[in-house]
Amino acid sequence: MARKHFMIYYQKGSGTYVVTEPMPWARENKELFVDFDFNSKKPTSEVIEKLLIEKFNFKIMVDDNKVKLIQNLNPNLSFKL
Repeated sequence: MARKHFMIYYQKGSGTYVVTEPMPWARENKELFVDFDFNSKKPTSEVIEKLLIEKFNFKIMVDDNKVKLIQNLNPNLSFKL
């Protein structure tokens, strides 16, 4: 069984926490992935998570053979580079 990847973040302005998977989030933020067209060339979960950890201060909360969970609960989080 393949490992499931999840991310949790606070959505600025809405007052809610979002739980999603890396790929749907990346599709909504395509401008952050200039090397990918999201048709024939898609970023892997690992590539997406690396960007979130390095550029947006996400932290790994769970990392085992079944689940990987990263999160950033900063209420001022912005996905702008």
